[in-house]
Order: sequence, then C-alpha cells, then structure tokens
Amino acid sequence: MIKNYTDTEYADKAIQANREGKYLYVYTHEDEADLLIADYDYYVCYKDNWTDGTINPEFESSRINGLRAKLTKENTVKAKSAVESGYVTYKNAQFETNSQTVGDLTAAMLLMQSSGMETYSWLSKDDKVVELALEDFGILGGLIAGFKAHIWNEEYLTYKNQIESAETYEELQNIVITY
Repeated sequence: MIKNYTDTEYADKAIQANREGKYLYVYTHEDEADLLIADYDYYVCYKDNWTDGTINPEFESSRINGLRAKLTKENTVKAKSAVESGYVTYKNAQFETNSQTVGDLTAAMLLMQSSGMETYSWLSKDDKVVELALEDFGILGGLIAGFKAHIWNEEYLTYKNQIESAETYEELQNIVITY
C-alpha cells in the first residue's frame, strides 16, 4: 500500500479534523492511501479509521435524528424559559408569568379572601406598586394563562411541527428557535 501522505501531513490533517469537529479517515483505493476529513461515522471503516470510501448508509438518518433530538430539546428548554422569564401587562404594570409569581398571587388572593381585605398592594416586575382587588386576581390569572397558552399551543407547537416535518439535515439546520 502506497501512502500518499507523510506522517507530518497526517498529523496536520488530524489537528484540522479535531478543530472542525470531524474525523480523519485513511481512504484506500487502487493500492494507494489518501487522507479524508469527514463527519464521524460518515464512512464504513474496515479497521480503525481505514475506509474504502464506502459511505455509511445509516449516517444521514443518524445525523438527522441527532439534530432533530437536539432541536426538540432546545424547543422545550426555550419554551419553559419564555414562560419563566415572561410577563403580562395589567394596570400599566408588568406581572411575571413564572411559577413563583403565580404562587405568590394565589397566596395573596387566598389571604384576601380569608381575612376580608379589600385590596392588596403588589410590587410589579417594573417596580410599580399596584393595588389589587379580588377581581383583579381573576383577570391576572386569565392574562397569565393566555400568555402561557400562546407559548405552548402556538409557538412551541409551530417549532415542534417544523422539526418533525423536516426531511433533510439542511432543513433542520435552518430552524432557528426564538421565543
């Protein structure tokens, strides 16, 4: 087998492959060996990183499924983050949509109901003191529920459908998830 590369060239290509996040293959053909840089598992190897150039038939589906799983997870994480960092505006003040604020609003409403208080002073996200009556809690609850429903039922599901319906790796790469 004639090597069409030196040890130094092999080392340089190995460094390049690592820098690109790829794999260095030795391509054997007609009693000669050349170097190829490609994604991991792109070629079928018959020993270590030696290949005859046969492309792994499962490579593309594996690559697509891997990116699809990554995007699915990213979509869920970003949707949860959007809910936790979001807010609704009511009485010219911002009310957070996270679970802590929802719990605190519920506790304040229950306190008002049990103690007979007519109003409750709430410090909003944008540092405004807002006087809330019992009926305000219902309105706020509806606004927060609507915000969350928009995130999950519209934005999240739109991205989920895009991810699931993409047929190629390139289509998946073009999906940019922003909330």
